[in-house]
Amino acid sequence: MDAGHLLAVGRVARPHGIRGRILLVPYNAESEGLTRVPALWLRAGEGEPRRFEVSRAERANLGYLVALRGVDDRDAADALRGQEALVERSELPAPDDGEMYAADLIGFAVQDQSGAARGEVVGLVAAGLQDLLRVRGPERESLVPLAFVKQVDEANRLVVVEVPEGLFELEE
Repeated sequence: MDAGHLLAVGRVARPHGIRGRILLVPYNAESEGLTRVPALWLRAGEGEPRRFEVSRAERANLGYLVALRGVDDRDAADALRGQEALVERSELPAPDDGEMYAADLIGFAVQDQSGAARGEVVGLVAAGLQDLLRVRGPERESLVPLAFVKQVDEANRLVVVEVPEGLFELEE
């Protein structure tokens, strides 16, 4: 599967119960679509994603309780802890008007609130309950919380961010 057809949707938080179910915490707390996907791809770090068929998924207080085929006990589920969950883009509902998936921002130019060019979105990083844009500038990469995105201009492939002074000057 081409990684460009997979969208990161959440992270495996922990096993749930003794029969191998996992608690999947979605990046978008309002998401409802993950109860209907036929498969999840799980990726540890920057490794290759592995496909798992979903035998059952239900909404729970903190996310989704998901039963994956071949993951039959708590130890197998625990081995998946912390892995990023991805789904095939074609399995997700189309975004509503005026919305887009964060992964679609990759390749967009980034400007700060003063109009200064800050680089290009080169990836996404999951940090707890918020996604960060990886922005590669001329001298360094910076991580910018999605909450700082104030405007997305799809036609010009431009993201405008409102960031605290000095964010782009911070050393890694």
